[in-house]
Amino acid sequence: MCTCRPLAALAALAATALLVFAGDARASLEPDTGLSHAALYGATAIFRRDLATFPQWQDAMARAKAERSDDRICTSAHERGCVPREWHDLIATIKGQPLMTELATVNAAINRHPYVPTWQNWHRPMYWETPFEFLERGGQCQDYAIAKYLALHEAGLGDDAIRMLVVRDTALGVDHAVLVAYVDGTPYLLDNLHAAIRPASRAPEYRPYYAISLSGYWMYFGGHSMVAQANPYRWRGGVDRW
Repeated sequence: MCTCRPLAALAALAATALLVFAGDARASLEPDTGLSHAALYGATAIFRRDLATFPQWQDAMARAKAERSDDRICTSAHERGCVPREWHDLIATIKGQPLMTELATVNAAINRHPYVPTWQNWHRPMYWETPFEFLERGGQCQDYAIAKYLALHEAGLGDDAIRMLVVRDTALGVDHAVLVAYVDGTPYLLDNLHAAIRPASRAPEYRPYYAISLSGYWMYFGGHSMVAQANPYRWRGGVDRW
């Protein structure tokens, strides 16, 4: 089982996003805008489409899209410009399966890969990997979440059902990233720290900062989130227990 490391960069991105919210006009903030099931942990979720606040996410998504430009299956583990056999087989296995089976299969397949700190892999403090990079090198918690998100996305799940969720793990005292997937309105967590998927209600140690997908991002206010102020339009700074 992989142990999560402190991820100050995730919290820094959340702080930047909160400042963007504080400076935005009310009209530019959208309450969930058709992408259902955003709220969790008793928090208010406000949606924004502009992903410019998250350059690491945008860069990872662009590189992942470029990797999929050639559908040829790799013939060796170190071949480039092709689809790894493991990825191809995973997508083929989960397509058309019941949703809970898809989630469990992806969670188990991605969690088999080793936790490797960003600095060890890339000799820099922050770098969000594509799924193909993750399969080759292992990665940190956000890399597990990205690989799960894009695997399920490629299998046909939409952003109304899945997104990466960045939280504070109050039990370990670190920032962490997981994938959240909604099944019949219930949020389930696909977590590299846990072999089985579990409802968010069984992870009370987590306090959400934000969630993100290809469609945009959601900031969480009030409830059990990291921002104590429940009204985002009155927020002026300060993250509870940062």
